[in-house]
Amino acid sequence: MRLNRAAATIVVVAILSGCGVAAHGAAAVAPPAKNMTSSHPATSQLVAAIRSTATDPSLVWLESAGGQAQMTFNDDVDSLAWALEIEDHSPTVANHLVFEADARVVRAEAWKILRTPALLPKVNRARYERMLKDFIVVANLLQPGPGYGTTAQDDTAWYAAQSASNITVS
Repeated sequence: MRLNRAAATIVVVAILSGCGVAAHGAAAVAPPAKNMTSSHPATSQLVAAIRSTATDPSLVWLESAGGQAQMTFNDDVDSLAWALEIEDHSPTVANHLVFEADARVVRAEAWKILRTPALLPKVNRARYERMLKDFIVVANLLQPGPGYGTTAQDDTAWYAAQSASNITVS
């Protein structure tokens, strides 16, 4: 499930207000009360659309502990992406330290999800685990030490992880 920062914000607001967001980014409102009726055709169509998405497995996933962990992970990845972008345009020691710290957070969150079977999806589990492992590779390349990556290695690993994240889970 790929979500950018704006979509993640929308999801948080939507979930807190009784709504959810599907893996593809389309918002869906929680099922309405059974007695919700209207004589206006547009409202009736909206109510029908809401009821049809109420059983969407991706919404169930987002509301689960695994979906919430995924949202946290997405936010961490977005923070890392922003930190890398900022450091690319202003290569200071302070900006460098920020992306290293963000990479450690991404790595820790990915390991936490991988080590907790209840946080893993039932659908596309192997691909999801691969995506998390790809982001761990990225995080490792961004850490100082013998495994520190070159820009080309960083970019290659980043694009592989981003590509692997293009999956639907539930």
